[in-house]
Amino acid sequence: MTMSSSASGPVPTTLGEEILLLSLDDSTGEAQLPLRTPYAIAAAALLERVLADGPEDAALPDDAEKWINDQRNEEYEKALRGLLDKGLIREEKRRLLLVFRTTVHPEVDGTVEAALRGRLAAVVLEGREPDHRTAALITLLHHAELRELAFPDLGKEQSAAVERRMTEIAERHWADPALRRMAETAAATSAALTAATMATTVVIITTLT
Repeated sequence: MTMSSSASGPVPTTLGEEILLLSLDDSTGEAQLPLRTPYAIAAAALLERVLADGPEDAALPDDAEKWINDQRNEEYEKALRGLLDKGLIREEKRRLLLVFRTTVHPEVDGTVEAALRGRLAAVVLEGREPDHRTAALITLLHHAELRELAFPDLGKEQSAAVERRMTEIAERHWADPALRRMAETAAATSAALTAATMATTVVIITTLT
């Protein structure tokens, strides 16, 4: 787990919590790319097991795709609760148009996300070699089409360079072939399930309109 500073000492953050932290707007607390992030967070939970126990010893489901699909909401809530318990975000209830209730999660402690973004920038933009955890996070963000969470507001040329670098890291960093296969399988499954969900949503919306 990534370690961050706080008044009471280091605070561990999981890969799923890091993805969620990147996805929440700092000021409004609204979730960005809400269809995609739950799948990536569930995939991140599997990678946590592999990083902790190794690809041969980790307790992994026989059907990773089904597990990610079934557990995406539970893992999202677990990551959300983790960030709340660590005091990195807060929960606010709001009304939209004076009728609809919504819950948002603005940032409380920005130092953790700043350090995370700095670590990603050092690897992707500046060419520093990543450790396994950073490579795992980059692999998930890359395959799940969540690059813009880490690097928003890039121009076309910059976006292309970021995609090339993240592709390179996802393809070559993993020293252990089994670890690499698990990283890519989890991330690619997340991407496939996200694409299927988005396609279904488009069909439903088109039908309703």
